Amino acid sequence: MTGKIAYDLMLKLKGERIAGTDNHKKANRVIIQFLKDLKVEYETMEFPLHISEIGKGNIFLGSKKYEGVPYGLTVPFSVDGILEYAESFDQIENVDKNFENKILIMKNRPNISKFPILKKKKIKGIITASRSDDLISSLHLSSWMIEKKCIIPMIDIKYSDVLKLIENVGKRVKIQGKGKTFKTRSENIIARIKGKSKSKERIVLMGHTDTVPRSPGGSDNSGGIGIMAEMITYFSKNPTKRDLIFSFFSGEEWGLWGSRFFVARRERELKDCILGINFDVAGDPFGTTQCIVTASDYLVNVISFASKFSGTSLNVSKDIYSSDNMPFSLKGVPTVNFLRVGGVPSRFIHTDKDSVDYITEKGLSPLISFGKFFVETVGNSSINPIDRNIDEGIKKKIEGYFTGRGMELKDVVDSLKKIK
Repeated sequence: MTGKIAYDLMLKLKGERIAGTDNHKKANRVIIQFLKDLKVEYETMEFPLHISEIGKGNIFLGSKKYEGVPYGLTVPFSVDGILEYAESFDQIENVDKNFENKILIMKNRPNISKFPILKKKKIKGIITASRSDDLISSLHLSSWMIEKKCIIPMIDIKYSDVLKLIENVGKRVKIQGKGKTFKTRSENIIARIKGKSKSKERIVLMGHTDTVPRSPGGSDNSGGIGIMAEMITYFSKNPTKRDLIFSFFSGEEWGLWGSRFFVARRERELKDCILGINFDVAGDPFGTTQCIVTASDYLVNVISFASKFSGTSLNVSKDIYSSDNMPFSLKGVPTVNFLRVGGVPSRFIHTDKDSVDYITEKGLSPLISFGKFFVETVGNSSINPIDRNIDEGIKKKIEGYFTGRGMELKDVVDSLKKIK
């Protein structure tokens, strides 16, 4: 398992794949054909979500024009107002300061749960500064904000251009974002390799197939999908005692929609799920292989031991991770997140430079090798070695992750059960 299968599939997935668009449907067809060639059984799961196809963004200040990227789910927009600067959200909440009809410069996007307050203060738009290396990120708001009507026009621009704008606070500016926001449907692909025993226990492996707008999604996340392809190829010929479910989720970039719908529709089956394994961000030839455990200290120790036993250099920690594992852990399933970061590919995620060209088979092979070893070990163990337990501190972090995005916990999974 050198990474060749993974890399070959990644080349076929190359390019922007916004959930629910023709490009994403094309990518799904590639994955389905891959599964058919392996004679692996699969099904699709369709669900609705809001997305944006994004065009150019501009800021006009007198005769000067600055280019940027409008936030997803805010386009199209064209608004003007007086330029203002707020270093923190506390300044916005200052009762002595009037932000009505202002275009606000902020270093970072405010916490999503704060947007109803921004809307109440009648702020007309927000400009955020991208990273100091002047790479402009592709960012977006959350779909729940459309339902609650608290979307605010937003644009992300170069750090160096923000420095120029700050010198013009108090002057009138216009921000413009081209593109379209609409409701569409996307689909997950769920493959299954039946176990050799009569056990009902199963392991769910997952990775997301979609990208943010404007990004070719090399490291994030065709790298993870490529690893899934390697695993399916191997385990289709070497099934474990326990069932293996391979979930190719869509809509991760818009709020974990695919995984949330999966958990909502398969919640009864989750009682038999002993572990969720998420592959998200991979392929860095010069980086660090990491595992973030969203569960317990016990599972941290299990994986740490496994990495030493297999001779794998693996940095293991316990925390939450912003990806498709989160709805599973919210419902009590221990999850682990495998990623490889630290070099150029992972630094480029969510930008137009996240290209397969920066990824190598060598950068994929550490996660493939350990993933195979770990799944085979857990899948074939006579007694389930995974303690289905999530530490209380991690449970609070999981809940805080969702509520911090302005969601009620019932809306993460439970409210999706009847939506078709």
